[in-house]
Amino acid sequence: MRKFLYTFLFFIPFVSSSQTPVQNLHTAFDKLGKEESYRQAAISFTLIDSKTGKTLFDKNKNLALASASILKTFTTASALHYLGEDFRYHTNIAFKGSIHNHVGCGQLIIYGSGDPSLGSDRFEETQPDLVKKQIVSALRNMGIDTLIGNIRIVSNLFTDEGINAGWLEEDIANYYGAGIYPLNWKENKFEISMIPSGNSFDISSNSAGYDNHNDFCVELVPKDGATTEDAFAFFEKDKPCRYAIRGVLSNKEKVQSMQLARLHPEIDFKNELTTVLHDELHFQQKDSVFSSSEKPVTTILSPPLSKLVYWCNQKSLNLYAEAFCKTMAAHLYKKGSWPSGISAMMQFAAKRRISTKGVSLKDASGLAPENKITTFVLAQMLRANTKEKWYPDFYESLPVINDLHMKSGYIGGTRSYAGYIKLKNDRNACFAFILHNYSCTPKEAKLKMFELLDLLK
Repeated sequence: MRKFLYTFLFFIPFVSSSQTPVQNLHTAFDKLGKEESYRQAAISFTLIDSKTGKTLFDKNKNLALASASILKTFTTASALHYLGEDFRYHTNIAFKGSIHNHVGCGQLIIYGSGDPSLGSDRFEETQPDLVKKQIVSALRNMGIDTLIGNIRIVSNLFTDEGINAGWLEEDIANYYGAGIYPLNWKENKFEISMIPSGNSFDISSNSAGYDNHNDFCVELVPKDGATTEDAFAFFEKDKPCRYAIRGVLSNKEKVQSMQLARLHPEIDFKNELTTVLHDELHFQQKDSVFSSSEKPVTTILSPPLSKLVYWCNQKSLNLYAEAFCKTMAAHLYKKGSWPSGISAMMQFAAKRRISTKGVSLKDASGLAPENKITTFVLAQMLRANTKEKWYPDFYESLPVINDLHMKSGYIGGTRSYAGYIKLKNDRNACFAFILHNYSCTPKEAKLKMFELLDLLK
């Protein structure tokens, strides 16, 4: 009997250690479904060999779920395919009028190109002051030292609304829910600072130049330990203020800051440019009709698409993903809209012989909770990317999380990851992982997903 027990006990760890990473994953997912926090959860996971395209493991691979921000892997790959990694947005500036004795009488026309980086502080060449100085310098080079007339912004590149109908009301006034327009400015966001005031808070400053007292209705309730993640901005339609700030926030801090979305970025850009023109070219506003032909003034170029994709995925910039979607549509169909852009993405998948049956998308960033996509589609797209010449740019755009190049996603009730992994047998693979309707905290769900991925490494 003793000899039998010894042999049995010795055999147990031998079997466990001899299991392949994929076998370990089968066991782990079986256990996961029995844990209290995940009994009611919808779980989908697909692992594909990057070289052969063979599915190495799947769990509900065809179950369509809300993907959150890992949808950006689909969007950015589509943009690199259709537009090219060297593509740059061109914001053209023109002048229509006459120039006599260094006085320009006419209209300054800005053609919105959909560039999400115009005025962004992420790139040296897109800094707001540089953009405005470029316009002033170009006008001077045309011989204009004084400008009399008006500014017109042409915003007809996109054919639908700037704010997606599928986004939640509590998202769209916050920086991550900013709308996408033909002319975007400073990533369509700005910052407010709040200070405690009795049982509420006051706006002490804002970087958009709005009225601190009249443009904001602060309805926050003080709560110890609450951060700005517990406070939300809402656009106000039936009140004199532009924004309402609701939720809870600790009043123990002297100053707390939030980033909000600009509702009319083109107006904010126009106001800022007007101020600079007043100072530099003695600008006098005058509304007139000018019959002369347009003269090109200058063109503001964005960084190449590869750099925009990098920041889109690194920082999960919804604005950039939505801009890519509508730009693809304008490029292919002369109709910059979400439906057309999403159609282009679906066609890209079809070209790769990837079935999108059951996939339903409302946007391109993953913000809309109604988005539905499968991990099988996402993993297949990731695998196909490895064959493209722009793959190195795409791969480097993915953040390094838990020692893996992968994109993360998070919206209410959903955690997701998608990217690339080297298995224990040195085989390269790609994966997509969505966990929906868990009952634990988001942090606990994240750590559990990391634990499962670690079995493969």
